[in-house]
Order: sequence, then C-alpha cells, then structure tokens
Amino acid sequence: MASEVAIEQIQTGPAGDYPPDARIFSGIAALRLSIVAVIVLTAVGGLLRFYATSFGLPDKFRPDEEYMISRALGFEHDWNPHFALYPAAQMYVEHEALWVYGVLKGYRHNNFRDAYASDFQALAYLVARRLSAAMGTATIPVVYLAGAAGFGTGAGVGAAAIMTFTTLDVRDSKYATADAATVLWLSMALWLMLRMVRRGWPRDYLLAGAATGLAIASKYPAGAIVFGLTVAHLEARRREGKSLWKALFDARIYLVGAATAVVFFCFTPYLFLDWAQTVRDYQYQRGFILNGVNNPQASYGWGWLWLRAMPESFGLALQVLLAVAMLWALVRPRPGTLSLLVFLAVAFWGEASSHYVFYRYLLIPLPAMALLGGLLVSDLRAWLATLLGSRTAAACAAIGLALVLLPDVVRDIQLDHLLAQPDTRTLAREWIAAHVPPGSAIAATDVYTPYGKPQLDWRFHLVPFTTVAMLRAAHVQWVVSDSFPPLAYYSRGPTPLQLAQLRTQAVLMFDARSLKPGATPPLFDANDAFYAPLIHITSMSRPGPEMRIWKLK
Repeated sequence: MASEVAIEQIQTGPAGDYPPDARIFSGIAALRLSIVAVIVLTAVGGLLRFYATSFGLPDKFRPDEEYMISRALGFEHDWNPHFALYPAAQMYVEHEALWVYGVLKGYRHNNFRDAYASDFQALAYLVARRLSAAMGTATIPVVYLAGAAGFGTGAGVGAAAIMTFTTLDVRDSKYATADAATVLWLSMALWLMLRMVRRGWPRDYLLAGAATGLAIASKYPAGAIVFGLTVAHLEARRREGKSLWKALFDARIYLVGAATAVVFFCFTPYLFLDWAQTVRDYQYQRGFILNGVNNPQASYGWGWLWLRAMPESFGLALQVLLAVAMLWALVRPRPGTLSLLVFLAVAFWGEASSHYVFYRYLLIPLPAMALLGGLLVSDLRAWLATLLGSRTAAACAAIGLALVLLPDVVRDIQLDHLLAQPDTRTLAREWIAAHVPPGSAIAATDVYTPYGKPQLDWRFHLVPFTTVAMLRAAHVQWVVSDSFPPLAYYSRGPTPLQLAQLRTQAVLMFDARSLKPGATPPLFDANDAFYAPLIHITSMSRPGPEMRIWKLK
C-alpha cells in the first residue's frame, strides 16, 4: 500500500533538476529506507511493550484487568459477558487467545481453563497482557501505513516514531485491558479513512467501516471516528466537484455506516440482546460521567486536559509538537487533515465534558495526533531541503524529532525498570504469609478501598481498623496500612489518632517504602489506582504505596 503512494508521488511530484529515471530511483531508495526505519521502530517498540508484562503477578495491580480476564475465561454456556460497562470485543479476542494457548499446552478444547487454574490465574493475565503488547506493537506499522497513504512516507515514519515511544501507549500496551486493541483498530480506521479521501474505492469504505466497528466494540469512546469518516467522505466528494446534496446520496457513505454497524453488533451482540443489563450498567456509569467521584486530587475539563493530562502523559516537548502540528494542519490543510481534526475535536470534547476521566483516554486521539505530528515533521524536512539540501534536511528532521521524543524514551526505560521491581504490596503479602498465623484477622486502615492493600489468600481476612481498644476487644493483634500521598484517595493511611495509638501500643514489624526520601514527588493520574508514575519515575524505588504492619503489644 505504501509503495503505491510512493510511486504515485514520484510520478506526479515536481520534476526539479532530475530526469524521471533518477527521481524514480531516488523515490524507491527513500521507500526502502523508510521500510527499514519502520522495522527498527517496530522491533524497539515491541521490546518496550513486552518488557515487564509480568509485573506484580500472581498479584494483580492494574485495575480493570479483572473485568476482562474473568469474562475471557468464562463463556462456558453462552457468549453473554453479563457486563456492559465495556464492550465485549476484546473479551472475545482474549478468550480465543487463552483457548489457543491452553490447547497448545496440551489441554483439551473443553478443559483449556485448567491451564490457568493455578497461581491465582497468573498465566491467564500474562497471556492476555502479551496479547495487548502484540497489538500495541502492531499499531506502529499501521500508523506508518496511514501516514504514508495520506501524506507520504516521511510523514509515515515520523508518525510511527511518535507511536513507538509515547510513554502512555507503551505503558497501556502492557495491560490486559481493551486500550491497546482500541488504538490498533482506530489506527486501521484512520489509515482507511485517509484512503477514502485520497482514493475512495468502495473497498476502502467497507474496510474502514469494519475497522471502526471493531474499535467501537473494543471501547465506546472510539465512536468519535465516525465524525471523521463522515467528513472524509464529504471532503472526497468535494474534490470531485460534487455538491453536499449529491455527496449525501452517494451510496459509499452508507456502505461505511452499514459495515460499522454490522461489525459492532457481531463483536458485542449482547449489548442489544441483553438490553436489561445494558440499561443497568449505563445508569450506573452515567452517575460517574456526570458527577465524577469524591476525589479532591482529581480534576476534569479543558484545563485538566491541556495543562495536566497531556503534559504528564506525553511530556511537554511532545505535547508542544502535537499542538503545533494540529495548528499547522489548520493553517495549511491537505486532503485528510480536516477529517483528522474533526475526529480530534470530537474526541477532545468528549474527554473534557466528562467528570470522570483518566489519562489513558488520551490513547483514543493519539494516533490522529501522531499522524499530524508526522506531517509537520515531513513539511519541516521539505522546507529545510530548499535551504540545506535533501540529505542534510532529512538528518536535521530526524535529529529534531529524536530530541523531542528523548524524554519519552527515557521515561519508557525508567517505567520498564520500575515495573520489574517487586511491588510493596507483594512484599507485604509474602511477609504476612511467613510471619502471621493462618486464620488471623488483620485490621486494615480504610479497609473498603482495596487497591493499595496486599492481596491475601483465604487463610487471612481483613477487618476495619477503628481504634486499638476495639481491636483488643475483638482479639485482633495485627494491623496493616497503606499510605501514599500522591494517591491519597486510594491509600489514605492511618488517621493521626490511629497512628499515635499504634506508635505507643504496637510494634512496627514491617515497613516497605516506595518513595525515595527527598526525591521530587512523582506525578500520577489521580483518578487511576495504578501505583507507578508517568513523571519523575526514578523518585520511586519500586511500585506500590508505603506498606506497614504492626503487632499490638
């Protein structure tokens, strides 16, 4: 596909000072160089995404994975996930991956779940995480194809480089959730959307609709791409000289809509077939979207989006590049840029309007921003070529993009290293198993907020910690606390009164800290109970909150 674009550009581009044969040879050489670059980027991106995918296991410290894996291992009697907060496509994909792996391990078709029965289903989580890592890695060449189809091979390589190293995408490709899959299907939809604008064959529309249906069936907010597809159709018909009225009666726009609807239904049918479940889950989620949660550390709105979420997710240098790229696409539009900008506007509006948002929602607009970023870099290279020559301009553009992405590269490596360290909650669980008598009740601070707690097995159970006197009356000897100021909504730790009582009436037996003393405070998504930061990663020696265990005197 990219070769078709490259040859077309060679044949139709300005002749300059070179004969046709020389221009064709130069174009083919550039195409080969871009393919080599994408292969290298994909390999590096794969290493970054696959590394430390086993973090925490057999404990599970990435919230939301449990919703996916429990259903992916299900589907014994029917294909109803009985869960509509997320669409079901990735649950089905994970189910098939777990089934294939179980069969390859020698288990029978109906007993493949036995492969994951031990060690708290840790193997199932690992297989699903590596499936996400594979899909995240595959996004890199797909984004290249999208950029090459829309704006040339140089823009494709630039966009692929941005996707390779953006820390948010590297991080979320390690999780057994739907995020990496959604980004992959969205990138395919954007690629085909740009082909709709440039070429407009019926199969482009059909495949764009199929990719869009998969994206929405993986994560609902991906539906913003529908607006981009609509504008792409109108943009293409305008280039053909057709009026808006004639464009609306062009059958191809209904082809993409029908393909989207059919694929979406096929991959999440029980959204409609079990309508009662859908309504219940919608009403439950609607309250969070409209009102948020009572988390004073979290925020929302346009200020949150541009002043907190983007710089902390992408890094300031990359955010500036992407913002300038969007402005540049407005100032100097090309076929396809309007479609990308409309998709981005709708995606941003949805994220800024909700009162319950996470940094990882920025993965939805990321591929489109990467494409515009690649286009900006390509245009800068072309401008520099008029001043410095082609080779010098290409080197300057590559070095400039590398400097912009360098902070993300550093963060990628730091995050991978941090996730490879034992979590404080794992250390606490292992200490309890070795030192606390089985069957013991253990008092926990803020016991109803589970994310910062050690994940204990059936031999132990947690009870609320109010006062030491009440614990003595209930014959409870042990107290565990999780304390973490950057995520105090999830790990408040003991109250000042409780801490004073523990210091005088108990002995501190275990203390595992993650924050380095005197280090710059790390930055987290305050709404997300994931105890590994996106900024100032080296301020932590390991993931997790501070875990302390006391024994009453």
